[in-house]
Amino acid sequence: MRLSAIVACGFSFSALPLLSGCDTIDKARMRLFGVHVCAPEDESAEWVIAQALRAASDPDEERGWLAFQKVLHSSERTPAALRAWQEGSWSRMRRQAHLYLDESKCFQLVDFREMQGEVGYDYFVANRERELPTPCSVYLDANNNNLWRIKRCSL
Repeated sequence: MRLSAIVACGFSFSALPLLSGCDTIDKARMRLFGVHVCAPEDESAEWVIAQALRAASDPDEERGWLAFQKVLHSSERTPAALRAWQEGSWSRMRRQAHLYLDESKCFQLVDFREMQGEVGYDYFVANRERELPTPCSVYLDANNNNLWRIKRCSL
């Protein structure tokens, strides 16, 4: 299910009477309760994050790396960028994927920020051992059929 469907503006809380506007209510609701993501809609922004985490937790590192590359934004698929991902963020993500995924391979989104200038979002994924959530930036990729893809990720 898409996050946008989950945090639709039609639902309001009496605990948030002073807030106005969909974005404010959505952000407050997400911060208070989070959004548990288990079976996101294929090719949605949440699905891309799920695929990245599942690839990182694959016991076969090479298979996981190949799966992870498929969810990277085309701007991140140059030889130099792929080398930087593999040596940096990918290694960290492999070590830490278990901190974001529960036993059912689900994760919790606790905040989001719409990016300015491009169609994209910074999603903040709950870490099960630390208080601060971790950002993962997902953008529409014009060079890849306008699909959501990861541009930056600190998981």
